[in-house]
Amino acid sequence: MKSYYFFISSGLRGFYMPDFSYCVKVTTRRELKNLLQIEAYSINDAGFIGCSKRSIARLANNCWKNREDYTLMDFVAPYRSKKQHDYPYGLFCSMARKQDYIDSLEE
Repeated sequence: MKSYYFFISSGLRGFYMPDFSYCVKVTTRRELKNLLQIEAYSINDAGFIGCSKRSIARLANNCWKNREDYTLMDFVAPYRSKKQHDYPYGLFCSMARKQDYIDSLEE
């Protein structure tokens, strides 16, 4: 079964360093969705709003449909704190290459 690689990160949207970032290896869309859902649970447990099951499913689906197009920017599921009115944060997912994954394991 063929493997695909993705970067998952979270933090402020725009040109900022993410709060965390890592590379994963998956073989199915469901695996990718489960990994994103775990991150969404952490975000929601921290008191943020926005990473619903629907937005995570949409994020995983968009990434999976475009899994071989490395020219695309990150796909995002936006979220915010309870006191904010806009969505300045995001759970990001983008395509990666096998070498990116291998490099992340060496770090």
